[in-house]
Amino acid sequence: MSVEILGRHARSALLTFCLALAVSAAALTASAHPVKPAPVQAFPRVPAASGTNFDYLVIILMENHNLCDILESCGGSARYMSNLAGAWGSAQNDHYCNVNPSLPNYLCLSGGTDFGCGGYDGNPNSNACTSTAWSAPNIVDRLEGAGLTWKAYMEDMPSNCYGANSGDYAVRHNPFVYYNDIVSNPTRCARIVPAGASDSVLINDLGSTTTASNYMWLTPNKCNDMHSCSIATGDAYLADLVQRILSSPVFTSQRAALLVTFDEGYGQPIYTAWAGRVVKPAYTSSVAYDHFSVLATIESNWNLPNLTANDGGASPMNEFFTTTPPASDTVSPAITIDSPSNRSGVLSPLSVTGTAFDNIAIRTVELRVDDGPWTPAIGTTSWTASLTLATGNHTLDARATDFAGNQKTFGISVTVTGQSGIDFVALAPEIAVGLIVAVVAVALLLRRRKKKEPPGEPRG
Repeated sequence: MSVEILGRHARSALLTFCLALAVSAAALTASAHPVKPAPVQAFPRVPAASGTNFDYLVIILMENHNLCDILESCGGSARYMSNLAGAWGSAQNDHYCNVNPSLPNYLCLSGGTDFGCGGYDGNPNSNACTSTAWSAPNIVDRLEGAGLTWKAYMEDMPSNCYGANSGDYAVRHNPFVYYNDIVSNPTRCARIVPAGASDSVLINDLGSTTTASNYMWLTPNKCNDMHSCSIATGDAYLADLVQRILSSPVFTSQRAALLVTFDEGYGQPIYTAWAGRVVKPAYTSSVAYDHFSVLATIESNWNLPNLTANDGGASPMNEFFTTTPPASDTVSPAITIDSPSNRSGVLSPLSVTGTAFDNIAIRTVELRVDDGPWTPAIGTTSWTASLTLATGNHTLDARATDFAGNQKTFGISVTVTGQSGIDFVALAPEIAVGLIVAVVAVALLLRRRKKKEPPGEPRG
């Protein structure tokens, strides 16, 4: 009996031992291959890599003008922007998002669709179309999904991620605050920043690859972007800003591209220009593009998933880029004297005015008279100097120097026919003789008076 019981105990112990071994093996197997948590983001992740055409991109959005409002070659009046397009890449058949007013075009550039917001310019999440955008994927999702960095700079915005109008800051010109997964995320909100005085925050960030983002967006205020101020105002604004961007350390040493375009036009193409070392110089295209092409260019460059079928089916603007950026800037600047005209008669003193342009940036403009010493003028792309000249013939030379040391000189001749005031230069010999005569006369008068004085009393 005891042997039978002992046998049952032995079989039970053996079964328990086998079960324990099986459980242990299963546990070991599970620990070797733990279940992975689901990824937080719903969109595909792409390994971070350098871009096909550029590693850094700056986008500047201007407002409400057609191509031929801008280009001098077809009747426009923006001298600097015309020169910029001529020196770099000009897309002359860009039809924005084929919708008005501003907001739907900004949404096209950031979300791949206007979300049905044609005719609407309201605040974020304020009606049916902006509610649709509120929950939609956007370019920030795609950039971060690929491990790329981004930052948006807004002129006159009161604080980070500000979602309402304020002075010359128009919230409808800030597409990033129209997406909930951006504004509800403090880390993302911290990357939508006020641009600072004279866009100093952007320019400072372009001082180093450690501070520059891969994707940078700048919205000027309503005056600088030509929305509420003249074309001349916006052109002068870009003449200053673009030179500082293109001469920044990131743009002169890295594969960086600048895109200047407009949010919308009215029945005609808009001005769109690419600039930077990675862009083909003096390149013009008549290929049909739109705002979805901008997204397609970004997606193509960094191998990002499309946002919608619109950008998925759009042609990227890859034709504007070169695979062999120049190692250094060897392009000479251009300079002209606009006033006075060559071989004209003028009165002295005279004001000399002119313009200059460089594919990167003008460092100095100088003027000289009759092959004399060079003296600095005031300004760069638009400059002026005041001269006082003697009556007669003179030569005037203006010289522009860029940041690479390339120079260009432009000269004219003028004839000074008279003086608008006293001509001290022309009268210098007469003035000198007069001073000498006066000094001699005073000396003789003092000598004569001294002889007439009675001798002094002897001192005791």
